[in-house]
Amino acid sequence: MKTIRSKNQLRIFTLALLLFFLVTPSVWGEIDLMDENKSDSTIKMLVFPKSLRVLESFKGGETNKSFSDPKRIRKTLLKLDPARIVPAKAGEPISGSITRDRLRNLGKKYSEDVILIFRRSVNSDKSSIRHQGLIYLAKQKKLLALKESKETGSESLQEMDLAGLKVLAKEAKRVLHSHKFEKRQSAY
Repeated sequence: MKTIRSKNQLRIFTLALLLFFLVTPSVWGEIDLMDENKSDSTIKMLVFPKSLRVLESFKGGETNKSFSDPKRIRKTLLKLDPARIVPAKAGEPISGSITRDRLRNLGKKYSEDVILIFRRSVNSDKSSIRHQGLIYLAKQKKLLALKESKETGSESLQEMDLAGLKVLAKEAKRVLHSHKFEKRQSAY
């Protein structure tokens, strides 16, 4: 009787352990990389020119119609050309959390070498806007996190948004150029 009970306990324990390992990776895989704000290591040096795609991310399907002006994005992230790389194109907005699987799918969908993903969130009292960004290097399948910016002030939301996007563009340029490979000129 005791051996039957111990065998049943062993089976239950094994099934519980198997279930744990099947469920846990899907829970851990849903971590939003935009909120995690960590860069990958061992990134190879970049040789320019590269192509750039800019995507806007909305968390949980929330869209703010006052910010969805494509001219503002073109004026900041595309016209300033954060990476000094051509060509730069805008992509359609994406909603939901940014995961590794989602980034791999975006890398397959778009032919560009560098994908810049940004997110804006407005404070509940509409006194500040937070801008977050990630740079995904599609060929290397590596991620570079951008330092987030928070714009506060008495000016309108559109002006704070424009200032935040400019700060994000400068940060993206700085991060990409820190990984730039430059060929040395011969002295002869």
